[in-house]
Amino acid sequence: MISRLQEEIVLGPIDYVRLGRAVIVRPTIGTLRANRFPSQAIVVTAVARKLIELVRAADKIQALVVEAGNEGPTKHPEFHQICENVRQLLDKHFPKALMCLVADATPLDSPNLRHALTFFDQTILRLDAGTQKTWAALTGSNPKQFKGVVESLGRLGAERLIVQTRFVRGEVDNSNETEVKAWITKLTEIRPAGVHISTPAKAKGKKEMPISKSRMSQIAELVTTKTGIPVEVLAAG
Repeated sequence: MISRLQEEIVLGPIDYVRLGRAVIVRPTIGTLRANRFPSQAIVVTAVARKLIELVRAADKIQALVVEAGNEGPTKHPEFHQICENVRQLLDKHFPKALMCLVADATPLDSPNLRHALTFFDQTILRLDAGTQKTWAALTGSNPKQFKGVVESLGRLGAERLIVQTRFVRGEVDNSNETEVKAWITKLTEIRPAGVHISTPAKAKGKKEMPISKSRMSQIAELVTTKTGIPVEVLAAG
């Protein structure tokens, strides 16, 4: 049962957008025990086994990506220990590979959590709106958390932070002029090293529809003009 669980925790290698050949680690996948995540020992052992397997096969990777399972990876109660141990394993077996976090932006109230993020070469955190109302509508989060989320991103350190935003229109529209202006204002406060923007490949009824390529280009140009922050438009997905 544990070996099957470990296979669900660690995936790949796969070709990951922008990062190349990567191993995916999902510390918060569900287990048979309700409201419990795999222990850090199980997660770290799964990573160790995968990396050793790759070394023996002379198979190289460019990145190790920690991302969401059933919930965001930072929700794991042993997130710090996992990050520290995985960093050591990656440095030992693939010292040139990047260790990256891909997650929704959340309030980083815990010093332990903020320190855990220092183990990553790159943190790609998702912020889909510039106003608390739209952010709450898109994420289902408490709107009162929005201010804390933005402030937390601003404290992370620009050199390792990428803000990722997914633009949609429909029941909630974060791509109109007012919303984009507010979002760019938040970017000037956060000052990340870069911004990645995307839109869905297909519509999900009228609830969530992609925006046009021309609008994506306009948004990218606005960010660069207003902030000087480099923007990358990701393929629709």
